[in-house]
Amino acid sequence: MSHRLIACENCDYLHVEEEIPTGSVAYCVRCGSPLYRAAQVRFDKPLALAVTAFLLFLIANSYPVLTFAMEGRVETNTLSSGVLTFWREGFLFLAIMVAVTSVLAPLVLILAHIYVLLPISLNRQVPGMQQVWRILAIIRPWSMLDVFLIGLLVALTKLTDFADVIAGPAFFAICCLIPTVLLMNITLDPRYVWRRLAPANLRYPTSEDIGNQQGSDQQDRALLTCHTCSMVVLGGGHENVRCPRCGAMVHHRKPRSLSRSWALLLAAVILYVPANVFPIMTVTYLGRAEADTILSGVSALVRAGEWPIAIVVFTASILVPIIKILLLGWVYIATALGLSGPLKERTLIYRITELIGRWSMVDVFMVSILAALVKLGNIATVQPGFGAVAFCGVVILTMLSAMAFDPRLIWDRAGMQTVKRPRLASVKTDHDRVENQGIPS
Repeated sequence: MSHRLIACENCDYLHVEEEIPTGSVAYCVRCGSPLYRAAQVRFDKPLALAVTAFLLFLIANSYPVLTFAMEGRVETNTLSSGVLTFWREGFLFLAIMVAVTSVLAPLVLILAHIYVLLPISLNRQVPGMQQVWRILAIIRPWSMLDVFLIGLLVALTKLTDFADVIAGPAFFAICCLIPTVLLMNITLDPRYVWRRLAPANLRYPTSEDIGNQQGSDQQDRALLTCHTCSMVVLGGGHENVRCPRCGAMVHHRKPRSLSRSWALLLAAVILYVPANVFPIMTVTYLGRAEADTILSGVSALVRAGEWPIAIVVFTASILVPIIKILLLGWVYIATALGLSGPLKERTLIYRITELIGRWSMVDVFMVSILAALVKLGNIATVQPGFGAVAFCGVVILTMLSAMAFDPRLIWDRAGMQTVKRPRLASVKTDHDRVENQGIPS
C-alpha cells in the first residue's frame, strides 16, 4: 500500500504523512522536531481573520500610537514615524530595517493571506498565487509587530517618568492586531493551501518510490525535500531541481551552508562590541545631553523601579544575543567536526536559537519610537546613536546566520545521512508520543 511521504526539515528523516486529530502536532520520531500541525480544512476563518488584521493594520497606520505632552507642547507619532525620523537623521540602515520589520513585512503577510485564501474560498484561480504563497515563507520571520509592541511598552515606561503620555487609537489597534495575526496562522494548515495550489496532475512521491533506494549516497539524493512547501521531490539523483508544487529551487543541502553561517556569525560578533560600547541614543533634557548605552538603559529602568521591563530589556538585548552567538557557534563547531553526541538536543538548541533571535530588536524599536516622539528642541530631544546601528546589525546578522545554516548537516556530519529507507517511520502526535513504527537510527 502506498503512502504519501514527508521529510523532517531538521534531520531529513522520512515519515508517512498520516491524518491526525485536529489540534494535534506530528513530530519527527528521530529528532523530535514538529512536522506538521492538524487544523480544520477550512479557509473562511483564517480569511476573516486576515481581513480583520488588514483593517486593524490600516487603523494602526492612520492614527497616533502615542501622544506626548510636556511643557505645553504636544507631539504624536504613528507606526511609520520612526522610519521617517531615522531617514531624516541619516540612519538609512535603521530606517530600512524598521520599515521592513514593522510595516512592510506585516502588510505583505496579511495581504498574501487575503490574495491566496479569497480565491481558494471562492474556488477560483488568480495569477501568481503560488509565487505569493512562496514569498510568504520568506517574509514571515521578518514580521515583528509583536516585538515592536514590547519596544513600545519600554518607550512608554521611559516617557511616563517626566511627561504625560496618552495611548492613541493605533496603540490599541496594534494590541488587537497581534493576536489576530496569531490566530490567523494557528487556524490555517499550510499543507492544505499548498495542495489546493498544486497542479491538478501533480504526483506525490510515496513509499513505493523508495522501495529500491537503499544503500548509496546517490540513491539518497534521489529524494529531495523542498524547504518552502515541505514536499518530498523526486530529484533523480540531480543536485538542483525545481519543486513541481511551488516552483522553488530544491537542493540536497543548502549550498555552502556552514561557511556562510560562520561568516555571518563572525560579522555579528565583530559588531557586538561597538553595539555595547557606543550609545544607542542621546537624550537631551533641559539643555543637558546624556548618552545611553544598552546597559545604562537597563540600569535606568532598575533605578526607576521598573523591574519587569528591565528584565525583559536585559534578556532581549543582552542575554539573548550572547546566548545565541555562543550556542550557534557551538552547533557550527560540532557540525564541522562531525561530532556525534546529543544530536537530538543539538537540533533542539538550533531551533530555539532560530526562534528567539528576533526579540533582540526591542531596543531598536524603542529608539525609533522615542526619536520620533521626543522632538521638543532644548526642552527634550532623543537622537539615535551608532550603537543602535551596530546592534541592529547584530540582530540581523545572527538571524541570517541561523537561516543560512542547514540543520540536516548536524546529522550528516555525524554519519547519519542515510535516511531514505524502504521502511518508513510513522509520526508521533501530542496525544501519542510513544507508539510509532520508527526505525532505529
